[in-house]
Amino acid sequence: MKKITLLFFAVTFTVFANAQLLYTFDSVKTTSGMIDPTPVPVGGAGVTCGSFSATGTPTNSLAAFRFDFSGWALGSTGGAADTLYSGMTGSVNTAEYYEVTLTPGVGYSITGDSIKFDFERSGTGVRTYSVRSSLDGYTANLTAVYGLPTTNVDVQAGNVFFLKKDITSLQTRNIIVLGPTFMNLVTPVTFRFYGWNAEGTGGTFSIDNVNFIGSSTLLTGITEKSKSSVSVYPNPSNGLCFADLDDLTGKITITVSDIIGNVILTKETTSNARQSIDLSKLANGNYFIRFITETQVITKKITLNK
Repeated sequence: MKKITLLFFAVTFTVFANAQLLYTFDSVKTTSGMIDPTPVPVGGAGVTCGSFSATGTPTNSLAAFRFDFSGWALGSTGGAADTLYSGMTGSVNTAEYYEVTLTPGVGYSITGDSIKFDFERSGTGVRTYSVRSSLDGYTANLTAVYGLPTTNVDVQAGNVFFLKKDITSLQTRNIIVLGPTFMNLVTPVTFRFYGWNAEGTGGTFSIDNVNFIGSSTLLTGITEKSKSSVSVYPNPSNGLCFADLDDLTGKITITVSDIIGNVILTKETTSNARQSIDLSKLANGNYFIRFITETQVITKKITLNK
């Protein structure tokens, strides 16, 4: 069974040592849709993993036990030019990607070191691919490295992986290096995997065995509270709720997440006046609202019933 693994290694104040948060894709079928239906891994208080999802693609994976979708931007024509990066004529479509969100646990920070993953394609699939993150609004490709030997894949200017042979075999040793920007994150980070320069509209882009390598750390001086003077109302809500933050000071980060940890909304404020939180576009159900300051994290549960 192919696996996607998330590793967090021990450091000072580490949440858990040498543990794995494992995405197995066991429930992915060719009829299971654009969101991995496999239960999300639970790996401790330090981090919550969201589900992998596909955006801008057809509605179902073309293979089971992994994400393998078609419909990517064209740009590879085959023939002699197909083996040269200069022969690629397409460009990334930023509306087509796979993504997953990692959310620091209450009172914890996460630090990313690197991402390792496998790449595969069909005979008319994509020839170029890259990874971006929410930290810069998905504007730049993250630092790409391909481990030796680089017989089939190399890295082009702009941190673009390029499959320089017209082959369909699994390509391992794809590495994304996460620099200082990914140190001590206390708000969610989302990673997007892009593929383009496909030879045909039915050509696929597949990722597998993705390892996020880093650490999760307990923040000193941070306390978690589920009961506090912060009030969230009305609860249940019909779509619009309010939060009174009279006792909070400094920068306040507000996040809304669903019951499996996917962060849906993030906003920041330096005002402790009443804040409005618009949930009107969300489906009915239970959600968690977190208020994060330099010294505490306050969590409130709210029910949406429109």
